[in-house]
Amino acid sequence: MSGFWRIVGTIGIMSWGMAAMNRAGGSGGDLQKFILPDAVRGWQADGADHAYDAETIFDYIDGAGEVYRAYNMKSLLSRRYKKAGRPDIIADVFDMGSAADAFGVFTHDLDGADTGVGQGSVYKGGLLSFWKDRYFISIFAEDETDEAKAMLLDLGRRLAASVGREGQKPLLLGALPAAYADPKRVHFFRHPVILNYHFFVSADNVLGLDAKVEGLLVKAADQSALVVVRYPDESRAASAFKAIRAAFLPGASGPGSVQAGDKTWTAAGLQGRTLAVLFRGRTEAAARDAVGETADHIRKLGL
Repeated sequence: MSGFWRIVGTIGIMSWGMAAMNRAGGSGGDLQKFILPDAVRGWQADGADHAYDAETIFDYIDGAGEVYRAYNMKSLLSRRYKKAGRPDIIADVFDMGSAADAFGVFTHDLDGADTGVGQGSVYKGGLLSFWKDRYFISIFAEDETDEAKAMLLDLGRRLAASVGREGQKPLLLGALPAAYADPKRVHFFRHPVILNYHFFVSADNVLGLDAKVEGLLVKAADQSALVVVRYPDESRAASAFKAIRAAFLPGASGPGSVQAGDKTWTAAGLQGRTLAVLFRGRTEAAARDAVGETADHIRKLGL
């Protein structure tokens, strides 16, 4: 069982060393730069490595592959480690093509303790997940023991060091208001399925999301949800703003705000090619302030 299966569990019904690359079936692309050690704390690499791309990933898992594809996955290299009398450990190294997409996949499941590995990490239940530069890495122990955990962390640190440089987080993070800046609550997305999994907006792609946009979702402690989307150009941003107004702000003038049937407030605003929408605001002022503060940050960042 690999780190994939944790994501399978989280998405539920969503459809959707490397020292010897000649050991692997298929092509690992840029993953050839890695040096996956042949042995760590007595665990030895077992059999051939397995390489997959965005099409063949479904040969490895069925169901969760669409999560990785929603973040523009390029390739994956997987290696299993064995040690007599100890749980098997599987290391999955994903080349996501960009630091933003590696960060995005990481933010899909933030449940767990930060271990300080890479540029962001979580550990829970025998699974270590982290990202660094354009790579997302999961290392899974088939049974959680103190010895296995020590191996996961040791291997994780080695792989993080192998990546070398750090990648740039999405600049859009700088647009978040202070009340919505908790990194444990921020999800980066491009695809409506990812957004709707974390916070359902619409069965239709009302925001006009695709691989060229960058989006952030933050669900605050008060249950309000801030959605910020940056488009390739102002025309697309304006179209999305028009669609949001029609769907959620009927009759509102200007950016506007509207009280929903559950007595919470929705507000939206457009700044250049970036759209901000606040759902489930406790008061009209709170909804407008969140959108306004986001717009101010966008202006200062030049986004």
